[in-house]
Amino acid sequence: MVKFDFTKRDIAMMAAFLALMMVAEAIWILGSVFAPFGIGIYYGAVLIIAAIVIGKRYTILTLGIAKTIIMLLIPDTYGGSLAAICYLIGAIVLESALYLSEPYAENLKTDLLGILGYGIIYWGVYAAILTMVYGMALPQWAIIIGFVVYPGSFLLGGFLGYKLGNKVKNVIESV
Repeated sequence: MVKFDFTKRDIAMMAAFLALMMVAEAIWILGSVFAPFGIGIYYGAVLIIAAIVIGKRYTILTLGIAKTIIMLLIPDTYGGSLAAICYLIGAIVLESALYLSEPYAENLKTDLLGILGYGIIYWGVYAAILTMVYGMALPQWAIIIGFVVYPGSFLLGGFLGYKLGNKVKNVIESV
């Protein structure tokens, strides 16, 4: 059985990180050419920072569940409400990778491997839902470019998140 041992402080910080995750949706204002880079970098950084700062198992899974529920209620412009599943499946992949590191989210290689998996799954599930469920015609070159851009930008964001996360954690612990 999964035990969630979050304190009130952890839950408040998760709410703040969830709000930061929702801000990522505004990046689409940049347009469909630049937004995939921005969303991957921003979202990857926020997820890794959240994992490092909160530092407890199931942090990413809890955030993924909350983000999925919100996005089911507020559908994506292109992917509809079913596209929200990509957040949950990606969170499961990232949480699985972070679960292997001791202490939680403190290993750069494990964090980067997890966020790379998140980026691959995020785009793969999203593209599959767009094409198979909603029947949207995506050219093969766009799908292939997505499998390069999303994992790459999530990886860069994860690296930045790792560097910033340790600094943010030190600041929060000193307060």
